[in-house]
Amino acid sequence: MIIITSFTITPELSFNLNSMHNEWTFDNYKNIWELKIRSSRISFNQSFLNSIIVTCGTVILSVIISTLSGYALAILKFPFSELIFILLILPILIPVISLIIPLYKLLRDLNLHDSYTGLILIHTTCMLPVGVFLMRNAFISIPQSLREIAMLEGSSEYEILTKVMFPLALPGVVTVIIFSMYTAWNDYLFSLIFINSPEMQMLNVTLSRLGIRSGNHIFAGYVITYIPFIIFFVLLQRYYIRGIVTSAVKE
Repeated sequence: MIIITSFTITPELSFNLNSMHNEWTFDNYKNIWELKIRSSRISFNQSFLNSIIVTCGTVILSVIISTLSGYALAILKFPFSELIFILLILPILIPVISLIIPLYKLLRDLNLHDSYTGLILIHTTCMLPVGVFLMRNAFISIPQSLREIAMLEGSSEYEILTKVMFPLALPGVVTVIIFSMYTAWNDYLFSLIFINSPEMQMLNVTLSRLGIRSGNHIFAGYVITYIPFIIFFVLLQRYYIRGIVTSAVKE
């Protein structure tokens, strides 16, 4: 229904299926990029760019930290590694809404409130329990004999990770990318609370403020919002499914 409505001129289609004979147009998709909230600097195109910046930062940081942590917990033997792993995944049980006030005070004290960096760090922190769990299981599923052979050939731990283990753990990496991308791109609560500047607002908040008064442009905005994620998921679907299965099965 949203997709159909985004191609129509009159808003009646969203309430009346009998009006599907109305003229269809791509103008909604052209005009949404220039749409702004009156008496405000909030615009769709700027918010789209803001969401891309935060999402890319979150994905990169989540992959790096999850990979290093998962590799250390799965491969390197050190005291209390199992306890550390349990402590890292325990935050999954904590409702995010209960952390809003502490996070707000923390970002304000660190001067990271109303910034890309603050949102990226929050999204990455929320993603880490899942990311570490996925990457640890991904590395555990790889035969350790490959690492031993690389060590006998004189490879350093960094070379083993980047040239041997990381390519084999690619399904787990893709799964972390998809989860972190979904977390950051689909965020509404954190960006609504932690971002005050109109020119730095995220996409979902902007769409909610544009609202139904924008006519059918808003439906085009919703469709555009999900196109990047759908394309990305379809292209990497086989790696994602393999990563989920690998993380669920421990040899």
